Amino acid sequence: MPKKKEELDPDSPEGIRQQQMQLLAEVGGKLLGEEDITFSGTKFVLPAKLDLEQAIEFLAQRQEDEETVNRFQKEFKYRPLDGARATMNAIKETFGFTLGKTIYSFFGNTPPTFIDCRFGPGRNDTEQVPWGAMQIPGFRNTVVYLGNTNHAELGSIFHIRVEAPRKYRWHIEGLFRLIEKHLSENSIYKGKAIDGAEEPNFLDPSSVNPADVVYTQEVVAQLEANVWSPIKHADMLTSLGQPGKRTVLFEGPYGTGKSLAALLTAQVAIANGWTFLLCRPGKDDLNVTMQTARMYQPAVVFFEDLDTVAQPGSGDDVSKILDMFDGITTKGLQMLLVLTTNHAERIHKGMVRPGRLDAVIHVGEMDRAGVETLTRRVIGDSLHTDIDFDKVAEAMDGYMPAFVKEALDRAIRYSVSRNNGHVGLIDTDALVLAAHGLRDQLRLMSEASDVEREPTLDRVFMRTIEKVTAEVVHGAAVLDYDGDERFHLGPREDS
Repeated sequence: MPKKKEELDPDSPEGIRQQQMQLLAEVGGKLLGEEDITFSGTKFVLPAKLDLEQAIEFLAQRQEDEETVNRFQKEFKYRPLDGARATMNAIKETFGFTLGKTIYSFFGNTPPTFIDCRFGPGRNDTEQVPWGAMQIPGFRNTVVYLGNTNHAELGSIFHIRVEAPRKYRWHIEGLFRLIEKHLSENSIYKGKAIDGAEEPNFLDPSSVNPADVVYTQEVVAQLEANVWSPIKHADMLTSLGQPGKRTVLFEGPYGTGKSLAALLTAQVAIANGWTFLLCRPGKDDLNVTMQTARMYQPAVVFFEDLDTVAQPGSGDDVSKILDMFDGITTKGLQMLLVLTTNHAERIHKGMVRPGRLDAVIHVGEMDRAGVETLTRRVIGDSLHTDIDFDKVAEAMDGYMPAFVKEALDRAIRYSVSRNNGHVGLIDTDALVLAAHGLRDQLRLMSEASDVEREPTLDRVFMRTIEKVTAEVVHGAAVLDYDGDERFHLGPREDS
């Protein structure tokens, strides 16, 4: 009587590995007894019209097919580092560890690569994830390649390629599904505050205390209705037929707190599961930022200093911005674009017509209520109980929030100076004096131009004539134009 094959101990390492492999295959959709071969009972059962020789040939061919290396690949609409971390976590979840694979080639051995991956703004929010070629435990003759590919609409996205025997096809499909699950549930970017880089960096909006940011009541009401409410109550607004895509212009002079509004919006976004993206002209590409926002929506994009790219006469740039946002038509899209500028008058008129902008929020000088609120918060217990806020507000007339804050800080410094290193009670006269001390600075800022002057041709020509004359008189021979309408003279080498 033939000896019965011993059953594998399910608690042994090999038994555990086979169970893990089976579960992964089932995640991928493999069913027991599928296709042409059924595993059942203890007897070999062959089809009636198939002789033994044909059966052996069939099984040998089937085994060869199963061992033939196939290529399996999949794209994930997430940024590459996000996908690499999700892959690592999916393998850890299944097998408990990740293993790199050394690739052998004519050019030498290439060890496995691990790269730093940030997953938050904290100093310790970094871990190493595999990149390039790696090996999955339990998969023989299998290599997994982690990389990126360029998507026509989304830019650089995560791409995984697996070269493995065909017999592992269901296990690989199971791995792909686990990676997708980790990305959808534990993305490193979704619901976070990031910048617009292709490999986003994390922002920490918690550094701003909302209680320390003071706007006029009108500005707060506009921000609530047009920026924060669409984030907090997105589902309700959608049910009421409100569009999920909105554009808001937030404009005002320097020092009015527009950047602080971005950080406050980031706090609201994170608290409600939205992704916040800050796009800075000259540092971040708006197109890349928009692509990231589409991947990690619902999202709010803050695009600072719109006037730097949307000035009259720069029609191409303006058209790109308009078309870029208008062209995003993903079904069920939830995206808010907030544009900020210090110079609304410079913006191309095509930007501000109805249909392009859903709301315009003007933030300007502080009103009396705002001055009093900010004064009480900044000065605190050192504020005299009897303050004439009408007089203080008059002294600060025309001041933006940044100027009001600086005046209050000066009042504190004056008090420390007068009281030998201690803060005394700050009264109305001290606040008025500090406010008057900033009046000239406000005047200079109002009159100054923020556009760098380009030297005109006649200026350059006249300066050149003057310097050539100086050469003749003083024996100078070297002219060095430094780009600011100034020339530096040096001695002739032969003098």
